[in-house]
Amino acid sequence: MKNLNHKTAELINRILGIICLEKGLSKNTKIAYTKDISLAFEWFENQNINILFANEKNFRELFSFLQRKNYKPSSLSRKLSSLKQFYDVLKVEEYIKINPLNNLESFKKIKNLPKSLSEEYLILLLTKAKKHFKNFEKDNSTKKLKFLRILTILEILYSTGMRVSELISLPLSDFSKINDLLQIKGKGGVYRHVAFNKESKKMIEMWLLHRSSIEKFIKNKYIFPSNNGIGHISRQSIYKELLELSNSINMNSANVTPHKIRHSFATHMLNRGADLRSLQKLLGHADISTTEIYTKVQSKRLSGLVNEIHPLNRINLKKKESL
Repeated sequence: MKNLNHKTAELINRILGIICLEKGLSKNTKIAYTKDISLAFEWFENQNINILFANEKNFRELFSFLQRKNYKPSSLSRKLSSLKQFYDVLKVEEYIKINPLNNLESFKKIKNLPKSLSEEYLILLLTKAKKHFKNFEKDNSTKKLKFLRILTILEILYSTGMRVSELISLPLSDFSKINDLLQIKGKGGVYRHVAFNKESKKMIEMWLLHRSSIEKFIKNKYIFPSNNGIGHISRQSIYKELLELSNSINMNSANVTPHKIRHSFATHMLNRGADLRSLQKLLGHADISTTEIYTKVQSKRLSGLVNEIHPLNRINLKKKESL
């Protein structure tokens, strides 16, 4: 808010404070709101428009300007949502009488199909990684511990579909007794249950056993401490170590990332008969429409299956071969 005048900056802080308090927004969400609001109001100041007197036409001109700057529809929709909420509070606080953004519609968001890894690839990756880990069994090196940690993380990610941000903040205390279900804190501070399978439980138990023998990890409160024992492992370390793991067993053809593993979990669960509502709960999606994107992946797969194995398709192939 460096380019805004003092009164405008003060007003932004006051209104955002109310929004954050009412909605329980995270620090990162507040930062995103502040950037969106500040960008709009800086443009208004350059146009000599008072933010309290800005009308619908002014906002349409603002978003036309942002579109010319090649902002993505998803980014424009978020900015519109931020501004609508901001002006709703301005109205409640009696700074304005009408929200000038009421008639502005959200920008069409192009939903790309999430990229996922095949079941065969992930099963082979885990199988080969576990076999490779046996080479370290009599070794007490840091290399062994690091490999076991990323192998356990991979098992948890694929077993539960949790976000990497949720995984790194898991406290050790939650694993004092490993059950099939674990309650975790997701986006927006909403709690949900994730489920472990037998294999992931075995890996967790093995990791906890090795973790307890490392002095620098003993007082650490997270299940996956960083290499120096201070705080938890970072997202960047997980990305890097997943690639190192796949490369070490000659499986570098696919770009293995935590987000792709989450998408793989969702796609594979849906392909095997999971219903959307259950999948929504497991993934921690606030809106069912976010989960519905995976039905497109499934539809694409089903279409491929029909074209590949339907008897009429085989008849057509035979006709072509006879021509």
